Amino acid sequence: MFEKLLYPTEYLWYVTVTNLVTIAGSILLWITCVLFGLIARKYETVLRKKTDWQYMIFAPSGILVYAVIQIIAFSSQVKLNVMQSWIAYIFFLLSGLLSLLGALKFKKVVTPAKKSAPAAKPAA
Repeated sequence: MFEKLLYPTEYLWYVTVTNLVTIAGSILLWITCVLFGLIARKYETVLRKKTDWQYMIFAPSGILVYAVIQIIAFSSQVKLNVMQSWIAYIFFLLSGLLSLLGALKFKKVVTPAKKSAPAAKPAA
């Protein structure tokens, strides 16, 4: 739409910048989630408590799929088309939900069990 207002040598720089920032942010988010899974693996190894670290490592893979779709769209056209948008955002949403479930499972493992207070002795 805005291309009609531009000269042939001009382009919308903010579209390029936002695409690159989205791709970089997605990859950094994926790396962070995988590192969180590796921390859970170390926790399981050291303390011998089951943490489901494999689930936590593979759950954020949808974020990486989103980044790949974004890269493909950016290299062939300026933005995602409708089909690419639906696929990318569904993968991103599912990955976010699964990562949240993995984090909640891990939180349940690492949260210490609350001990009930000892009963008070009756006064003599």
